Amino acid sequence: MNKVDFGSVTVEAEDYERWQKQVIYEQKDFTDQQSDAAEQRASEASKLQDELVAKVEEGPAAIEKFMITGVLKLSDLDAARSSVPALPNPLTAGEMSKLPRHAETQVAGALEAAITPARAAEPAVWALCHAVWMGSGMFGGDLPTVFLYGGKANTQEARVRNFLRRTGGLRPVRGNTSPLVDCPISTAWWRVRLARQSIAESQGELHLDQVHDMLRVGHVWENLVGMSLKQVTSVCAPRARAAILLALSNSAIPNSTPNRKEVQGVIRALGRLGHSHSLNATPLAVLVDAAAAGLESVGDAADGEDVENP
Repeated sequence: MNKVDFGSVTVEAEDYERWQKQVIYEQKDFTDQQSDAAEQRASEASKLQDELVAKVEEGPAAIEKFMITGVLKLSDLDAARSSVPALPNPLTAGEMSKLPRHAETQVAGALEAAITPARAAEPAVWALCHAVWMGSGMFGGDLPTVFLYGGKANTQEARVRNFLRRTGGLRPVRGNTSPLVDCPISTAWWRVRLARQSIAESQGELHLDQVHDMLRVGHVWENLVGMSLKQVTSVCAPRARAAILLALSNSAIPNSTPNRKEVQGVIRALGRLGHSHSLNATPLAVLVDAAAAGLESVGDAADGEDVENP
C-alpha cells in the first residue's frame, strides 16, 4: 500500500487511484460494449459519477467533506485542513483555465515548503489539497465551471474526468505525466521547480522569467516532461534539462519559440548521448553542444508528433 504522510494525516494513494478507476468507465476494458459485464460496469460508474457531480454542484463545503471523508477516508476533517498549505490568493475560473506566470510563481512559492517531489507526484495528495482549498473558498462558489466544464465536457463521463485531472491528475489513464500536465496548480509547482533547477545548473546563462516563459509553451512543456518520463529518461538529469533549455533559448528567433520538431530533436540528441555518458556528470558545455547539434539536425524534416496531447 502506497501511504503518503502529509502533515498530520496519511493519504492512501493506491486507494484513491482505485476509486478513480471505479468512478470512470473505460471502454477499452470490454470488447463488447453491450455485454452484461460492460453494462454493469457502466452502471456502477454512472452512479458514482452522479454522486461526485452532485457534490461539486452542491458547493464548497459539500465537495470538501465528500472528498476528504468519503473518498480519501480521513476521519479527522480538521487535521486534514491543518495539513494543507494555504494558497497565496483565491483563483478565478479564468485563472484556473490557464494560470498566469505570476500566479504560477506565487503558488509554487507558497507550496514549496510543504510539498516535496514525492508528494507532488501523487494525485491523492493534490486531491486532498484541492478539497481543502475548495472548502475554504479559494476557487469561489461556482466550482462546476472551474472543475467540470470547458474543453470536452459534453457527457457526465467527460466532466468527471475533467474534475479528476484538474484536481491532481488521473494517473490510471493518463500515466505519470498527469500530475505534471493536467492539474493547473500541480503543473505550476513542477514547472517552477524544474525552471529553478535548470537555472541552478546553467552556470548563470539562464534566468527565471526566460525559462519559465519557455516552459509555459504547451508543446515545450508537454514534450519535455512526456519524453523524459516515457522515452528518454536520461534527460531527467537537471543538467540535461538546463542544456535543453539553453539550446532552445539560444536558437529561438526573436519574439518566437522553438517548434515541436525542434524540441523533440534536442531531447533525442541528449538521449543518444546518454547511452554512453552520465548526463549528471558530463560538463554542461558538452551537453549544450550535443543539444544544439540535435537542433541543427532537425532540418526540414516533417513535424514530429506529440508524445502526449492532454
